[in-house]
Amino acid sequence: MAAEDVAVKAEDVPVAASTSNGAPLSIEEAEKECQKQIEFYFSDANLPTDKFLFTLSKKDPEGWVPLATIATFKRMRPIKEVLSLEKIAELMRTSTFLQVNEEGDKIKRTNELVRKDDQFDRSAYVKGFPEESETLQKEMEAFFDQFGKINSVRMRRDQNSKEKKKPFKGSVFVEFANADELNAFLEKGKDDVPEDQKIKFGEADLKIMSKHDYCQMKMAEKGIDPNSIQRGLGGGQSGKKKFNAFKEMDQRRNKREEAEERRRKAKEDRALPLEFDFMETKLTTKPDGTVDVEQLQFPQQSVVAFKGAGEGGNWKDLKDTLVTMHPTSFVEFPTGAVEGAVGFKSTLDDAKFDEIVEKKITVGGQPVTWSRVDEDRARQFYLDRANFRAAYLIDQRELKQAEPGQIRNHFGGHSSRGFRGGRGGGRGGGRGGRGGGHRNGGDQKRKREGDGPRSDGPPQVASAKKAKTEA
Repeated sequence: MAAEDVAVKAEDVPVAASTSNGAPLSIEEAEKECQKQIEFYFSDANLPTDKFLFTLSKKDPEGWVPLATIATFKRMRPIKEVLSLEKIAELMRTSTFLQVNEEGDKIKRTNELVRKDDQFDRSAYVKGFPEESETLQKEMEAFFDQFGKINSVRMRRDQNSKEKKKPFKGSVFVEFANADELNAFLEKGKDDVPEDQKIKFGEADLKIMSKHDYCQMKMAEKGIDPNSIQRGLGGGQSGKKKFNAFKEMDQRRNKREEAEERRRKAKEDRALPLEFDFMETKLTTKPDGTVDVEQLQFPQQSVVAFKGAGEGGNWKDLKDTLVTMHPTSFVEFPTGAVEGAVGFKSTLDDAKFDEIVEKKITVGGQPVTWSRVDEDRARQFYLDRANFRAAYLIDQRELKQAEPGQIRNHFGGHSSRGFRGGRGGGRGGGRGGRGGGHRNGGDQKRKREGDGPRSDGPPQVASAKKAKTEA
């Protein structure tokens, strides 16, 4: 409905510390009112439309809400003046669907929120109440209790009023827990009921009809097409949308499902074969993103190892020294290591190997010794490089295929990694040289090519604060 369909929870109505007749609450009355009120807050009738309480319950993974917070609600203030938090906790331990924690300072539902789409059909429109007073809300609740179990009594207010607190219109929407009790109430409220049997609030006659009939009447008066009206928790008045917990949960579930679908699709896409050039050979990835070792072709006797380096040796200086003697393919020299390996672009014959040994190269201020690497170990070095290259290219393919809104994170959440290079700390910052991790360990490995003549004489490989490996 439009402005006619105004629903205000009891929580929105100021209430004094008193009973329905204005007298202060006794301990017995406070105890009875306490459980009834708190159960209402967490009920299926109220919680789905109570944005504050619903959001508060979702902040805790298990749904716990501080009892001290509940005690600050308007309808709880007069109760709190009579009962301590300890007493409130003790009373709520007897609830059939609420649980108090062992410490007695938190409370939560024990069952899932239940979606009920028939609130509209279980509601009545009742008009004829007096001007609002501090006790009117409670008086109306006590009045309707005689007709059955009542989920809520919602005052209707004039939303077109310019007053800060919208005035009460003298009518309410009453939600019954049971449709049969609603129908019995409506029967008693018909116009043809004898005068002495009519339902009255004090001495005042009441106009009673189902909420459905009331809305149909108002739509007919205003020329509104009934098919254009959406009923339910998300409806609003004067263009204002009400909070709807089920809509919120649906949106969260949809986002999770969409994220899961993106992850599934990304996993499928990464399994697609990718052909790329490596060492002047065509390689094709397997479904797991790696390459078959049988595809590898590399120059024989092209990898040598060194050891005895001083800590802090610089991989780049080592590469610059070696490249003047024979074109290098990679340098394997993890940060802080004292030994490593070097791969060359072509076979290193005995004469060239002897030349490197006789060069008496120092790394980190210490002379290193050289040895040949057997073919199995050499193959593993090249396989690691090939898999590293394959992973990088697959990442690039994903980046190109990602929609603009997914580039920051095409796995369903916020991420600062432009593409798949750095899932937190494990793989380091940016997989185009993974900054922090070799696939088979945690070493920082970089493999790159380059030239740069060095002076003759025993080469000195300088120390560096941060030693790197080639990429």
